[in-house]
Amino acid sequence: MPLTGMEVWDAMVKLGLSSGLYDPKRNKTCATAERLAELLNDALGKRQSWSPTLVETEDEMRAWEANTPREYVLRFYQFLNRLGYTVAGIEAAIEREIKKRKPSAGDFAIKKTRP
Repeated sequence: MPLTGMEVWDAMVKLGLSSGLYDPKRNKTCATAERLAELLNDALGKRQSWSPTLVETEDEMRAWEANTPREYVLRFYQFLNRLGYTVAGIEAAIEREIKKRKPSAGDFAIKKTRP
């Protein structure tokens, strides 16, 4: 997901480097933020990484696995295994996280009792 000039401008405002309204046509600093966003996107696009920076869904993970050379996938699994990640351990951690999560209204099962 590429950065926008508005996002760079927001960061500049938070750092105290800029203030005011975002209007790149009238404000030179806003135009600079636009250009900085373009340059950052170019730099991020040139990264030579075979692993995506963010994999949010199972479909994205499957696509990454399918489109990545098998050697890299196996090296990644080997690395995780050396760190102590195993399938059983990961599943247990997922279950623990689910139990920690506060139940929402939709999580409660409706129990039917006899009258």
